[in-house]
Amino acid sequence: MADSVSDQIRKDYKELKDWSGLSDKTSRRVYEHQSSSLEDAGDNIPTDERENNNASSDPAAFVVIYGWIYPSSEPFNGKKLPIQIRLAKAYPFLPPTVYMGIQLRHPNIEENGRMCIDLLNPETESEKLSLVKVVEAAVKLMDEPNTDSSVDTETAVLCQKDRLNYNRNITTAVNTQVSR
Repeated sequence: MADSVSDQIRKDYKELKDWSGLSDKTSRRVYEHQSSSLEDAGDNIPTDERENNNASSDPAAFVVIYGWIYPSSEPFNGKKLPIQIRLAKAYPFLPPTVYMGIQLRHPNIEENGRMCIDLLNPETESEKLSLVKVVEAAVKLMDEPNTDSSVDTETAVLCQKDRLNYNRNITTAVNTQVSR
């Protein structure tokens, strides 16, 4: 079973990298691949313990994929945002988790950076969920915050009632933490 899980991770990872290359050639970039703890791994599925500060209590529980997403809506306007996609060793039987790579007050991002994407609910049929769909869901969440299911209620209220200040706060956070 471990081999089939390893094969599934590698297959989905390759699909994401291939899709990223296609995304680069279109007029609207959605995702740019950066790196992964899978690269140069040979036959082993490595883990990345450096990034364990936000995730699992098991230091060897996941593979990490690094990339950039490009939400198009105001206040992001196509600026790149760093993300990490973490695949548990039990993937695809457990859904991936997605972390924002910068500090951002967003209705659906926990304080530790974990993005709360409905599609990644453990009750979801994650076996049929591709990493491409995960990235698309992350971009959509940034473009269209789900204020009805927020983890940061203060920011959700600001997003609903004072979108101008919400956008200003996001723009400031992105501009100070991410270079274009």
